[in-house]
Amino acid sequence: MVLGLLIVGFGCGTDGADEGTLDVRVDHASDKVESTLPHSCVNEDGKAFVVWVDGRDKSEQIWFNMSNDGGESFLGTDTKLSKGKVEAANPSIACAGDNVYVAWEDKRDGELGYQNIYVQWSNDGGRSWQKDDLMLDADPDGDYVSISPAVAAAGDSAWVVWADQVHGAYDIFLSRTGTKGDSWSKEPVRIDTDADGSAFSANPVIAGDKDGNVLVAWEDRRDGDSDIYANGSSDGGKTFSASDSRVDGGDDPGASNSFQPRIAMAGGHGYAVWQDERFGENADILFNSVDASGNNWSSEALRVESDAEGIADSRNPAVAAQGETVVVAFQDNRSGGYDIFTRWSTDAGVSWATDEEARMDTDDNGQAQSYNPVISLSGDVWAVAWQDYRDDVGGVGFNDLFYNYSPSAGEVWQTSDVRINSIAPASSYAVDQSFYVIGDRVLTVWADGRFGTSDIFAAGRAVGEQSVYKEPEADPAAK
Repeated sequence: MVLGLLIVGFGCGTDGADEGTLDVRVDHASDKVESTLPHSCVNEDGKAFVVWVDGRDKSEQIWFNMSNDGGESFLGTDTKLSKGKVEAANPSIACAGDNVYVAWEDKRDGELGYQNIYVQWSNDGGRSWQKDDLMLDADPDGDYVSISPAVAAAGDSAWVVWADQVHGAYDIFLSRTGTKGDSWSKEPVRIDTDADGSAFSANPVIAGDKDGNVLVAWEDRRDGDSDIYANGSSDGGKTFSASDSRVDGGDDPGASNSFQPRIAMAGGHGYAVWQDERFGENADILFNSVDASGNNWSSEALRVESDAEGIADSRNPAVAAQGETVVVAFQDNRSGGYDIFTRWSTDAGVSWATDEEARMDTDDNGQAQSYNPVISLSGDVWAVAWQDYRDDVGGVGFNDLFYNYSPSAGEVWQTSDVRINSIAPASSYAVDQSFYVIGDRVLTVWADGRFGTSDIFAAGRAVGEQSVYKEPEADPAAK
């Protein structure tokens, strides 16, 4: 299928306005403004919602735009979500049906410049938002630092977790709503169960489902080096277990670093992956699973890679699940440069479906660096996207976005991967990508610097359709 050219200038310079095909400019900030840190979600109807940070309004604030057609086009104007007059940062977004929730760090309170956690929500698919932002952490004077919000949503419920310094060292807190945003917790619930403020607990991630199961995981240093801990709720986040669970298992607590947890929930199961240094300085990817309660983890974590322990460096894991199938992707330098690998289980993580993982990038093994995989599953169509430096022959540091896919639930992957962004290869950076399979189409959202400053872009097209570079036209002003 060949689609027409989709170019949106939005204040871009004329010498770059026709530089790519099938990439849509999402933000409307001028070329002098940096738009960064895009986060997105896609609902059951294929509507895409995107938030990011930019400073067009005197200070960096949270902005929003949306697409009703799977990313082929976006609204002609952006919506400013944050209402403060000082810096807002680090947004997170989740959606369920027409309910959309956005949380972020905000420095509007107090004189110390510390962050609080704020939330905004829409119940009509992003067309309207609340008149006022809502602060979630119990710190109206901004006396303590709250960071790293993460949001999940299912049905009419939503949950926000963050790390909070109110008791000393960071602890993990959660606020919930079960009524489409209209009734958030009066007081946040603490999730980690060691003594208040006694050890560093940070970088939380969260997942929830329509049945009221909620799973939170984080990095925790209560025993020395960082371990992965989790806690779960089966009543929609109203209560959590009185004792959290160490997920990484195996060696003595705190004996080696486990970090960067990622989680998924499906089919009455929860899954966690992380990068782990128990086998040496080279990290490995480990995996654990839990029932719907979120509090009965397997006693031993499983190693995902099929090569020898610690022989190669494996990092930046991603996980996705549907039914009892769970898919894990990661970057691995066993052949020199980092490549992207994928492995999966069809029995809720009890065993792996193949003896070896599948390699996603299809240039020569280890030829170039490939980083930061993301996964999307839609029925039998599985896809993995990543950042790729194969065309950065001069070592400038510019990259492109690629993906590979299987139309047969992992049985067959493509022998040629698919390039996503449509400017000249390795002519800019492309970072912070999110990626979705929506029926027979894929959508990618990312930030790149093709016009000199960072802007937000999206590409929506048929599964397997390669991007096409169009040579820029001459600047009309020069004629």
